[in-house]
Amino acid sequence: MAFSNVLRAFQPLRTSVLRTPASATQYLSRPTFFQRSIATTAPKFLEQPTEQQPQEQPSVETATPTAEAPSSSSVQTEVPPSLRQYAYKLKKGTVISAGRMVRTVRVLHWNVEWDAHLRKYYRKKEIILVSDPRESLRVGDVIEFSSGHPKSRNVHHVVERIIAPFGDPIEDRPAVMTREERDAARAEKRTAKWQRRQTRIREAGGNVKGGSPSPEHVGRIRRLIQERQDSFVPQIGFKRAQIAAAKAEEAAKAEAEAEAEAAAKEAAKKAAKDTPAAETTQN
Repeated sequence: MAFSNVLRAFQPLRTSVLRTPASATQYLSRPTFFQRSIATTAPKFLEQPTEQQPQEQPSVETATPTAEAPSSSSVQTEVPPSLRQYAYKLKKGTVISAGRMVRTVRVLHWNVEWDAHLRKYYRKKEIILVSDPRESLRVGDVIEFSSGHPKSRNVHHVVERIIAPFGDPIEDRPAVMTREERDAARAEKRTAKWQRRQTRIREAGGNVKGGSPSPEHVGRIRRLIQERQDSFVPQIGFKRAQIAAAKAEEAAKAEAEAEAEAAAKEAAKKAAKDTPAAETTQN
């Protein structure tokens, strides 16, 4: 065995092995990877987990000022169909750099990597760029952030909440935007962009039918997903068997009724034939 592998074999294992059962239960209460990945095809599937997140974080949101953040009733949570719902994963980290970039901070996140030769997990340090829409983070804050946020080419994470503030208290900072507020902001930006596009078309003398804006462009993949969701999905399994049994019963009833009608007609014909013969014998 190489000398470097010998040294690495004596390094401690990942810290997740020493976690308490309470942290495991808290992790299980979060959305699973399957629930987050299915959001690209079924956006309604994640409505319940996203609504439960504010209940799990009462200590942080109650401390945030309500004057700066709009109320949940006034925020438009409905996302247009052209805005994609991205699958996400929750992570934790420490802010190591803030204020050097516009609405972006650097976060130190401890991950684990698998050594295929030694067949062990080892801790791995990662520095991730996280979006901070309201610049409410400071150096030293322990935060929870999520992946899948389409901010720019190099920034794919966004802050979700502040776990432990460092320095300034949370009351003196701008409130962290919730997922519903971010979706509403995305929808507003997309609508404004669309209106500017229609204005440019009109100013350039473009053909706008009836003065109404043309339908918004939807990509090929998104269109296929919408068609699959709107199309009829045949029922399978036990329901299909029930439907087949009901159809068989209806067919059997129809056959029995047809046989009864045929027997009644034959009996009527026989009775009609017998009545003239009886009249001739009497005469």
